[in-house]
Amino acid sequence: MQEIYNKTVQIEDLLGKQEQVPRETFIKQLQHLLDERGRLLSRLSGTCSADERAIGQHIMEINQHINMQLRSIRQDIVQEMQQFKHRKRTVSRYRNPYTGPTKDGMYLDKRE
Repeated sequence: MQEIYNKTVQIEDLLGKQEQVPRETFIKQLQHLLDERGRLLSRLSGTCSADERAIGQHIMEINQHINMQLRSIRQDIVQEMQQFKHRKRTVSRYRNPYTGPTKDGMYLDKRE
């Protein structure tokens, strides 16, 4: 249980240093820590002592804080992706304005 607590604290510390680390490095480190903690959680046995329960409660409190930060990071990434798509579409329209559908409608004759 102590190892899980240590990994949780490491994740929280990493999230606190998010602005100081390049995003790709940050995501790789975060993914690695989350994977390690997941493996430790899967090996966790069902019986717990009173000390382990107290540590578990503290882990859950830290985990709520971690989840809020992860949601915020996810929203930032999604927003940046949407902005990138919009920017890409705008540049594409500017470079070649005649590739898209016409804005004045179209008449299709059924007979050929």
